[in-house]
Amino acid sequence: MNTSQPTVRRRRHPPEFKRQLVALCQPGVSTSAVALAHGINTNQLRRWVKQYSGECPTQAIAAPAKLVAVQVAKPAATPLDDAIEISIQKNTTRINIRWPGTQAHACVQWLGEWIK
Repeated sequence: MNTSQPTVRRRRHPPEFKRQLVALCQPGVSTSAVALAHGINTNQLRRWVKQYSGECPTQAIAAPAKLVAVQVAKPAATPLDDAIEISIQKNTTRINIRWPGTQAHACVQWLGEWIK
């Protein structure tokens, strides 16, 4: 009776591959997303970041963009832009209600009566 288990082999990644992934892990970029996209465990990628962090060229890190204030004209409001939207779902039944924002007091009264 042979009950041998299959041998689990570790994957080996070349240093160039590791450095490429570490270069992708810049501030504002999810390490988990980079790892998932490349089929690597997140903890493994974090170890590589610690290992190769001093080797990444500083040119790979982009300078933060400068923000410029811009004024944008607000479009004219329509009566339904300021609407109150209520969505209620129970099992497979869904009720969507759209109430004019100018009639908020009436909406509160109606909803209070409906819930009783």
